[in-house]
Amino acid sequence: MSEHNNTRRALSLLGATALGLGAMLSAGAAAHAAPQDFGNIDPDRTGSLTVHKYLHQDGAVEGDISEAPAPGDFTDPVADVVFTAYPLLQNGTPLDLNVASSWDGLNAITPGAACTAPAGYTLGAPVALPATDAEGMATVALPVGAYQVCETSAPAQIVDRAIPFILTVPMPYQSGWVYDVHAYPKNGEGVIEKTIDPQQDTGLGSVIRFPVTVPVPTMQQEWTGFAIRDTLDDRLEPVAAADVVVTADGTALDPALYTVEVVGQQVTMNFTAAGIAWLNEGPNDHVGTEIQVVFAGTVVSVGNGTITNQAELWPNNPGFDPAVQPPLPSNEVKTYWGSLEVQKRVAGTTGTQGTLNGAVFEVYNAVDPYAADCSAAEPTGAPVVVNGETEFTSAGTGLITVPGLFVSDSVNPVIDAQQRCYLLKETVAPAGFVLPADPFTAVAVQIGATTPADNVEIENTQQTVPALPMTGAAGQIALITAGIGALSLAVGLLLVKHRRRVEATN
Repeated sequence: MSEHNNTRRALSLLGATALGLGAMLSAGAAAHAAPQDFGNIDPDRTGSLTVHKYLHQDGAVEGDISEAPAPGDFTDPVADVVFTAYPLLQNGTPLDLNVASSWDGLNAITPGAACTAPAGYTLGAPVALPATDAEGMATVALPVGAYQVCETSAPAQIVDRAIPFILTVPMPYQSGWVYDVHAYPKNGEGVIEKTIDPQQDTGLGSVIRFPVTVPVPTMQQEWTGFAIRDTLDDRLEPVAAADVVVTADGTALDPALYTVEVVGQQVTMNFTAAGIAWLNEGPNDHVGTEIQVVFAGTVVSVGNGTITNQAELWPNNPGFDPAVQPPLPSNEVKTYWGSLEVQKRVAGTTGTQGTLNGAVFEVYNAVDPYAADCSAAEPTGAPVVVNGETEFTSAGTGLITVPGLFVSDSVNPVIDAQQRCYLLKETVAPAGFVLPADPFTAVAVQIGATTPADNVEIENTQQTVPALPMTGAAGQIALITAGIGALSLAVGLLLVKHRRRVEATN
């Protein structure tokens, strides 16, 4: 009689604890279905485990281990989650639930960390459930026995995996037995969002800033790690670690709570032990707090003009081992840049003739940079700085070359624009030529390479000088006539002189 009573007490505690500590039931009250059987356990009966997988719930509905939930009882089902059931073994043998002593101590079992075996037990061959469907449900048949059930695979956005739990088939329930058990383990979902700050400086050598925001998710386990990582494109040079800005709900986060490390193109904001302790306060005191990291890089080259960027959230994975838990990727963002070449030539020439070197230009942003037609663009602001330079001189075959200018991005209007208006201002004309009356020429810069054929050519006219002496036919006649007159005058003078001599002799 004493052994029978001890067994009944153990069963009562197991029914209240094994599936009821948040892994199997939701808080609140609900009507419960009846047990599926009473009396002695049927060792030859095959039972089952059905998992109903949802995100953490705010409602007051409680799951029932004896039947599936009614439509609308729970929200936010989670698909593609895999659970695995491991038989509990003692001395290498599965527990025989028809032996009263096998139940002793089951109510006090604590599943091992990271799905290792509880103290005093080993785990048998795994029995994997199929991945949960769109309704968050998965079912597997199980023989009578005791099991440790673990969540062994989940989508990357599931940052808070269900805590392992102990299951018996059948489960003690309302003085009877449930062979087909329904479990309701919950998940916390992570969110990571990346954006791009509006571009202030528009020349090569400017800094692009990528704010990444992660609201602290609900976590039923303890936090062991929290990191946000960004691997920048090779065309971006990461800013110094000290220049990476980290905030919580818009206020600077205490530097004691995190570190920033830059290794090559990889930039990582990682919570320290103090930061992890802060996350574990409550617990869940800081759920919803928006942790934002502003990653940034200097544009050092344009390449094909499209620079992509994506960040990662690494929750509870301090070793950054994707086999333990893969990172949750952010959305991908893009920023677009282009180089510019414009032809400089003598007015009235074409092709390879008349190209001009030595003209000096500045680049200006346009008042309306995304006008449908750039030809009417008006300049604004100071000259654009490109790689530290503000002057660009035509050279080689008369090309004005600007190695990199901002075009658009995938976040800020005009989103994904294919070209942007700029203006070139000629400040120095080549020797022997004059500046145009209007020194500004509007150009359109496209993503990637903008060639001379994509824009108008910029022409110069020559300087003027005083007219040379006339050397044409009319000039020659005038010279001959003047020469004949001079010769006639000279002959006349000689004749007068000769007459005077004759008269003097006589």
